Amino acid sequence: MTSWEYEIRSIRFGDWEQTKEDLNKMGIDGWELIKFSDHVNENMRMAYFKRPLDGLEI
Repeated sequence: MTSWEYEIRSIRFGDWEQTKEDLNKMGIDGWELIKFSDHVNENMRMAYFKRPLDGLEI
């Protein structure tokens, strides 16, 4: 079974090109976006990511 590593990041909305660039960088690093939270404030959301831990299986 795969073991997972998790990351939580705040994502600023409004500058969509920058948001897309930030999310694409996370994807390049192997992170999969699994959820956006409700509003932190009007321009901010929390994004939850996961990726497999290299070489660790249960």
